[in-house]
Amino acid sequence: MISIIIPTLNEEEYLRKTIEHTLSCAEKKEELEIIVIDAGSTDSTLESIEAMRVKTFSLPEFVFKKFLSMNFGALQSSGEVILFLDSDTFLPEGFDQKIRKVLQNPKVYGGAFEFSFLKPDWKLSIITFINRIRYRFGRVYYGDQAVFLRRSALEEIGGVPENPLMETAYLCKRLRRAGKLSLIKSSIKTSPRRFNEHGFFKIAWFDLNMFIRFNLGFPVSGYAERYWSKNLKT
Repeated sequence: MISIIIPTLNEEEYLRKTIEHTLSCAEKKEELEIIVIDAGSTDSTLESIEAMRVKTFSLPEFVFKKFLSMNFGALQSSGEVILFLDSDTFLPEGFDQKIRKVLQNPKVYGGAFEFSFLKPDWKLSIITFINRIRYRFGRVYYGDQAVFLRRSALEEIGGVPENPLMETAYLCKRLRRAGKLSLIKSSIKTSPRRFNEHGFFKIAWFDLNMFIRFNLGFPVSGYAERYWSKNLKT
């Protein structure tokens, strides 16, 4: 069983599409479990998936603290593999079998997928190129790459680190100390809306600043409220 944890906040535009796509591209959808953790949406996020066979939880106290949603979702899940999926990110065809194949190696604790945008242009292609260099050499994956891991590995490292920004990067950093991380070369496709809504250069500069601080070991938590309050998306 693969448990897919989707943290949400005001995601009525994407959430249903993401879940439908996830089910349609799985080879064994009967071996999937989907859990949505909503951090107090004020739109119709949860109403949009009422008819779908997914577990949902509404926990407004988790707003701006995605790591709480991730850890709570993992506790509610039953799969031996956990996948953290952003609500505007679309998995590749046969993603579940690709994960199972990678995890046949007992030394592999988890991994992620190749990064790409839904509708790239020349500027977004630059971001994609830079991202691919970053994670191929550093083996630190971000939330929009659909990070997956063994349940036993998550328990071994004590859960998702309590950091309100770059949660998945800190998770990968901790995982790397315990075991090997693998990159599946099939691409996810994620929405470029942050760049479209707030300006390409502004978001690119913010992300670069966070990347530098993270790699130098400086805290990034002070930027969390600014990030989430502007985006109001997970």
